[in-house]
Amino acid sequence: MNKGTKILLVICIVTSLAGVGIIFDASAFQKKAKLTEGTVTDRRISSYHVLYTSDDGVQHNKYISQRSSNSFHDGDKVKVFYRADNPDIAQVGDAKKTGRTFVILGIIMFLIDVFMIYSNRKAVRIANYYKSNGRKVQAEITGIEVDYNITIGKSHPYTVGCKWSDPMTGRMYTQEITHVRNDPAPLLAGGKTIDVYIDRENPEKYFIDKDFLND
Repeated sequence: MNKGTKILLVICIVTSLAGVGIIFDASAFQKKAKLTEGTVTDRRISSYHVLYTSDDGVQHNKYISQRSSNSFHDGDKVKVFYRADNPDIAQVGDAKKTGRTFVILGIIMFLIDVFMIYSNRKAVRIANYYKSNGRKVQAEITGIEVDYNITIGKSHPYTVGCKWSDPMTGRMYTQEITHVRNDPAPLLAGGKTIDVYIDRENPEKYFIDKDFLND
C-alpha cells in the first residue's frame, strides 16, 4: 500500500464515520422531534430562511447559512423537524439522507482504493515476473518530449521514446513511456538506455523498467 492509497483509505474512513455520525445524530433528534412543513423565504446566495409553524400555532423562523442555496427558491416547501419542548430548535430537511450520502461516498472511494491497491500489486507482480524470468536488453532512448495535448494538474506530462532489438530474432521494437509527470532527463543522469525485459517464449510481450522515473 503506497502513500496515495493510504491517504485515500483514511479519507474513506473519515467520510464514512462522518456519515454514520450524522445518521445517528439525526435519528436521535427526529425520535424526539415533531415534523411539520416549512416554507423557504428570503433566499440569498449563501443563506435562506425557513418559516414553519409549531403545533401551538406559533410561527418560527429558521436561518440557514451555507455556501450555496441554489437548490432552494422562495416558496419551496421543506421538511422541518423541531423539538416539542423548544420549537426554535429545528432541523431543516432529513439529515439522515445527507449521512447516507456520506456513507455511500465513503464506500465508493473505498472501492476505488481497493482497485488501486489491486492494480498496484498486480503491476508489482508483473514487474517481478519479468525481472526474474525475462531476457534483459538495453533499450536506446530515442527522445524525450513534452506532450502538450495533455494537462495533468497545471503542467504537461513528458513522453519518453525508446527502441530495442530482440537478440534472438534481431527484430526491432519501438515504444513510448507516456504520462511521465517529472522531467526524465535529470532522472536519467546522462544515461542513454533503459532496461527492458522480454518474455523468453514470446518477445511480443515485454516489460519496460520505469523505476528510474519515481513516478
